[in-house]
Amino acid sequence: MASKNPPPPGVVETLQGYLSNPFRKKQEKTPVGGFGERLANATNNNFRGLIGVLVPVAAFAWQIEKENNALKVKIMWLTMTWFFLTQPVSIPVTGLIPVFVLPMSGVMSTVKTCGCYLTEYVMLLIISSMIVVLLNNSGVDRRICLWLLCSGDSCQYSGKRLVFKASVAAYFLSMFCSRLIVTSTLTQLVTNAITKLDSGRKDPDNNPDFITMRNIINNSIQTASSIGSVAFFHTAMVTILFRGAFVEFAPDKKEYPDIFNYLQYSAFAFPLSFVMFLINVSYHMMLINWCLDKGMSVSKMEELQSYFNQSRKEIPRKVSLHERLSVLFLIIVIITFFFRWNQWVDSWGEFRRDLDSPEIPRVKDTTVAAIFVIILHIIPKSYGFVQFLDAEKKSELPPLKAESAILWWRFVDNNVNYGYIFLFGACQAITKAARITGLDKEISEGAGAAITGKSWNFGIFIVVLVATILANLTTSVAACAVWIPFVLCCSVDAPLPWPSKVYVAAMGVGIASSFGFCLPFLYTPAYFCHNTGKVPIGKMIKYNIAAVLICMLCLYFALLIWAPYLFDPDDMGFMPVDAPVPAGATKATTTAAEGGAGGDGGGGDGGGGGGGL
Repeated sequence: MASKNPPPPGVVETLQGYLSNPFRKKQEKTPVGGFGERLANATNNNFRGLIGVLVPVAAFAWQIEKENNALKVKIMWLTMTWFFLTQPVSIPVTGLIPVFVLPMSGVMSTVKTCGCYLTEYVMLLIISSMIVVLLNNSGVDRRICLWLLCSGDSCQYSGKRLVFKASVAAYFLSMFCSRLIVTSTLTQLVTNAITKLDSGRKDPDNNPDFITMRNIINNSIQTASSIGSVAFFHTAMVTILFRGAFVEFAPDKKEYPDIFNYLQYSAFAFPLSFVMFLINVSYHMMLINWCLDKGMSVSKMEELQSYFNQSRKEIPRKVSLHERLSVLFLIIVIITFFFRWNQWVDSWGEFRRDLDSPEIPRVKDTTVAAIFVIILHIIPKSYGFVQFLDAEKKSELPPLKAESAILWWRFVDNNVNYGYIFLFGACQAITKAARITGLDKEISEGAGAAITGKSWNFGIFIVVLVATILANLTTSVAACAVWIPFVLCCSVDAPLPWPSKVYVAAMGVGIASSFGFCLPFLYTPAYFCHNTGKVPIGKMIKYNIAAVLICMLCLYFALLIWAPYLFDPDDMGFMPVDAPVPAGATKATTTAAEGGAGGDGGGGDGGGGGGGL
């Protein structure tokens, strides 16, 4: 006979639970040991904050010199690197360190420091991040994901076939929309389906380990998503960051030629990413063979197919006008970006070009992106308003509710990472402070000689290797923000060909910083692989060491062979040229005005340092 459940506690028992008996002997508490045990507890609980903060504080206290501005910038730079690696505070907050260190130490004024945080490429980051979510906003990305995953009969749902289909979806969509949303969507679909499959009837003699298969598929998704995002400029933050750092490294009133325009960069990056993708998919398909000793039974493949088909039924069968308009406008945006400016064909941006600076267009990618973001926020996502004009009966009228635009602001606002503005600004502030104080020349003559003193091929290998390692120790943007200023400073007064070909090294840093596959940092595809896909960190490291090496070597050979042929076929290199003068002015009047102002101005912010930027 089954035992009855005990009756619920009454009022008296409930009150006794809240009111302690003053005459009852209190339970003895385990005493904390001596000072050593207390210190161990504090260290175990707060080791990240203690190590992350105490080391930089000690460096500032012991190494700082009042009149040595270059040393102040160096310690600030190292402090930010240490903060990025240990993360005692969030990474975007670390990007604010130059805002108070540089003015307080007398290196740069607050106005000039804050000016680094809203440059042309910071604006490009914000606006292009809005264009990136265009397909995600309309739901086209989820439709394409499910169409690819559900393609084929039941035989197409083995482990290797799923690796291929999921990787193709991640790679293709990450070139045109948010790689984080794409990775999250695909990882959720795959994880939910395989987890349901694993929770069903067990048949270990005829089926593989589904948890291992899930881990490998989710890992292939995040690597393919990271690789695909570097094919075009606007889909990865690090590609915008390296481009901005390179352009802003030019001296005052100078600019580098617009070699990293959309078409030329894509002509380099797309073939490179495609080769990396093919090798990466092949590697993960072989990994399935190595790690799974059995194939899937036909019944399990049919069951897995039914799970994906159930998810596909949740989206409308008919493609909406909103989805069609988002695809159409994305195609127009990319074509407009492609033919704004390049060295091969006549570009529409040439109508705003100065005779004094023929290599520098006035219309940049930021302007193009702003035009389309405004348009996409104006045009409605459907033509329901036309029904008000055509309706003959009251019942034919649509709901009296305003339609949202093609790009819905609330969705955009929730999916744009504004915090990384601080990292872009910090990168520019470090570079500018290094040039003002003369730290760039110290780096070039000192630590930078370890790179530039070697042969060109070996120096590029070191640059790519360090960028790849840093990207697996912290987030990709943080790794690029602290490493690319160092690489640019190495080129100052360095042996040839570094001063004129540093663009190759800068591009290597930017693309290699996207190879952070091993650890799940926030705002990276690896984060969703670990948290949504439930892949253990140990498995991520084990599976991705080979993937990182594959991508790094592909990039290295592309920088040595493909980049010079594409960007600089004459092997002349690129040096800064005169920037376009203000509207209505000429170069002669501008030079005269600068000379008159220079007689009154004095030394500027860099007291104790070298020449102004």
